[in-house]
Amino acid sequence: MIGTVVPGSSVVFAAGILVGLGVVEPAWAAASAVSGAILGDGISFWLGRRYREQLRGMWPMRSLGALLERGQAFFAQHGAMSVFMARFLGPVRAIVPMVAGMSSMSRTRFTSVNVISAIAWAAAHLLPGVVFGASLQLAGAVSSRLAILMAGVATAIWASVLAIRLIHRCARSFFLSWRDRTVAWAQKGFGFRSRVILSLLDPERPESAALLTAAVVLLGSAWAFLAILEDLISNDPMVGFDHIAFESLQNLRTSWVDAPMIVVTELGGVRVAIPVIAAVGLVLGMRRRWRTLGYWVSAVAFAQALVWILKSTLDRPRPIAMYDAVEQFSFPSGHAATSVVLYGFLAVLLARGRPPAVKWAVALTAVLLIGFVSFSRLYLGAHWLSDVLGSITLGMAWVALLSIAYLQHAQSENVPSAALAGVSLVTLLVAGGAAVATQYAADLVRYAPRSAATLTLLSDWQATGWRELPAHRTDVDGDHEEPLTVQWVGASNVIEADLQAGGWHRPPPWNLRTTASWLLPSTAIDLLPVLEKFHRGAQAALTFERLLSPSQRLVLRLWPSGHVVDIGGQKPSALWIGVVTLECVRHPFNAVTLVSTEPDFADALARFTASLQAQNQSWRIEQRDGGPVDLIH
Repeated sequence: MIGTVVPGSSVVFAAGILVGLGVVEPAWAAASAVSGAILGDGISFWLGRRYREQLRGMWPMRSLGALLERGQAFFAQHGAMSVFMARFLGPVRAIVPMVAGMSSMSRTRFTSVNVISAIAWAAAHLLPGVVFGASLQLAGAVSSRLAILMAGVATAIWASVLAIRLIHRCARSFFLSWRDRTVAWAQKGFGFRSRVILSLLDPERPESAALLTAAVVLLGSAWAFLAILEDLISNDPMVGFDHIAFESLQNLRTSWVDAPMIVVTELGGVRVAIPVIAAVGLVLGMRRRWRTLGYWVSAVAFAQALVWILKSTLDRPRPIAMYDAVEQFSFPSGHAATSVVLYGFLAVLLARGRPPAVKWAVALTAVLLIGFVSFSRLYLGAHWLSDVLGSITLGMAWVALLSIAYLQHAQSENVPSAALAGVSLVTLLVAGGAAVATQYAADLVRYAPRSAATLTLLSDWQATGWRELPAHRTDVDGDHEEPLTVQWVGASNVIEADLQAGGWHRPPPWNLRTTASWLLPSTAIDLLPVLEKFHRGAQAALTFERLLSPSQRLVLRLWPSGHVVDIGGQKPSALWIGVVTLECVRHPFNAVTLVSTEPDFADALARFTASLQAQNQSWRIEQRDGGPVDLIH
């Protein structure tokens, strides 16, 4: 009850501010907030369990009867979750733990929810205070503009939420009205179209919602699969994004994540899929569910055949060669497609006719399993992103089509859901454990990360080899951006020393102060950090700027090409590719600072070469017709 007078949330937020200012140790503040929250609700729970109904006549509860009734109603509606939810709801925060004790909630269950909710509550109030405290040093410079910016963001979020709720309310009433009119019209007819409409929209038919969902999934998935296939055949930007996604994930790999990803990827392999398929088929056969068994076998058999046909037809190589025969080809991913069909259609069988809560639990389990298997193929470098997306959409379309047919023609068969769920789970665990035990050592070698930093000698770079390098920067979305106008041979430390001699220097680093400088109306361009630009998923390894005026600067970004060049019998030096841009500062409405990149890359390149030639250094600058500037030190 003390919390109704002295709000704990305000105290913890104030502690977060002190942490942000460096006055209080973060670990001490977090430990105090969590332990205090656990102890407070624990005492309330003990009081309710100890005195029960006697509390109604004790001070101060005898004057808070309405609050107690409200807490009991809240607990009756939400059960154990009310202990978690009440942490964040002021009116019932102090009363729900006491009501839980009065209602004989088990100590173990209450303690587990109490600890989890205390950690979440402490983090939700400490972290904003820490951020606020850390930003107080900048409050004098940017407080008004920051307030305006935050107010604008809050207004936009509020308007978006309001618009979504309004659209949902209007669309729901419109859809229900349209559905009722369409069903009434279809009930008057007897043709094929009327039967289809009634099977999808008639609320009196229990399977109509499932059929409508399957039809929408079928259309959307089929369209997405054909779009991915068209991009793959025509070599659209998605193919460029495949390389970015692959390189980004390979750069993030660690040994302690590799192990669980290898375990997960085995759950989508044939060594696990075949036992699960056989176990489910055995249960259906023993229960004489012959029609369901036919759909089950057709689901997995057709999916495997289609994957094999597409692999053999498209002949798309994998990112890393790791298989033989038809499995050496990449599109589509057999693991991902098998997982979607196997676990997706199994989820359809298990969820049919079940309560909504069971349906959601089954669907969530299938989605998580499919998602982990699919991601493991990307993480381990076995497939391109488009391979996995194509497999998921292909599998979803096939499962949706089968579901429509199954719900229409196998309504009379009751599937033994409990037996199927138990047998499937046991088989998955046993077969998965056996696959991991027998294949894990080999998979560690098969899926070992390949070094992306291996340099290859580009011996004919000055003649024709420079044409082999990319001509444009490839952004994270796969599109081609600025031309890569610079190719530079030299060590990174030598490049930096030579540029510094010509007036170039490293731009300001990104930190709290330089980030806040963008909110000021008159920041000079040399005080602003350079915005990151990515090439094939990697940020520039070397970035330099040269100030031209308080409102203009040249920016040079360089990426390693993966090649070395042997110039004049010397030790091979790294070959860098890069782009030079001219940036100008803007102050719209004298409110904030913005930087724009000028589209004239030829002018930026000319200024760059002029700055180097003025130094009279021992390098050679070669301007190639239709190609980049070559810099040889």
